Amino acid sequence: MRVGIIGYGNMGSSFAKGLKEKALQVIVYDTNEEKMKRAAEEGFGVAKDLKFLVDESKFVLLAVKPKDAMAVLERLKDTLKDKILVSIVAGLSLNSIEKFIGKKKIVRAMPNINVAVQKGAIAYICSPEVKDQEKEEFKDLFSSCGSLYEIGEELIDAFTALAGSGPAFVFKFISALITAGIREGFSYEMSKSIVLDTVLGSCEILKRFEGHPEEWIIKVASPGGTTVEGIKVLEDRAFSGILIECVHKALEKAKKLT
Repeated sequence: MRVGIIGYGNMGSSFAKGLKEKALQVIVYDTNEEKMKRAAEEGFGVAKDLKFLVDESKFVLLAVKPKDAMAVLERLKDTLKDKILVSIVAGLSLNSIEKFIGKKKIVRAMPNINVAVQKGAIAYICSPEVKDQEKEEFKDLFSSCGSLYEIGEELIDAFTALAGSGPAFVFKFISALITAGIREGFSYEMSKSIVLDTVLGSCEILKRFEGHPEEWIIKVASPGGTTVEGIKVLEDRAFSGILIECVHKALEKAKKLT
């Protein structure tokens, strides 16, 4: 199965690297010659024009900036035919895409930055024209880039706030923990390594053994011990409430941008 990618920026190149694990071939098109050269050097096919890319692909991934999307869709509308368009353009709804290219097979997807390491969280919505078998093919193919979540389009802004902005909140939390380690005497590199191992291990526990995070807090926090003292500070400073408000504010902003 061949996949065509329009746009070889951060997200387009990240998807290319993940998709090559399952795709028969990944073909790239970008108006920037340097990006096309880089794609070729990284082992991907390059197309000199959009028609060739579409003709040679079953799935066409639209990974351009929002300001460029409409011009590209205008060029695609007469060439897509029975191909499946996967759009990761922020703020571009299924209805907006259909206004330009008509009722075609469209998947609207919203990934986060973690697709760069094939650990992304990717929400998706399919137009009615996408058949069940084609949806399964999409899921099998794009699962090589991360975890897939089929949601209603009304939740796309919430997903953007939670999963799209979420990595920045996580990075901020990790940065603070690293700084805390430095304050207590560790070097930056050692503190960073300790924190990353701690965070990754904690996530793996929740993935493997499930349970609510609060249950695991109880397992770690011995009565009258050190962890309880730290948890009390977080509660006193409304740590949970701050994170909840972060996501809500990001959601409000996302709605204004759509």
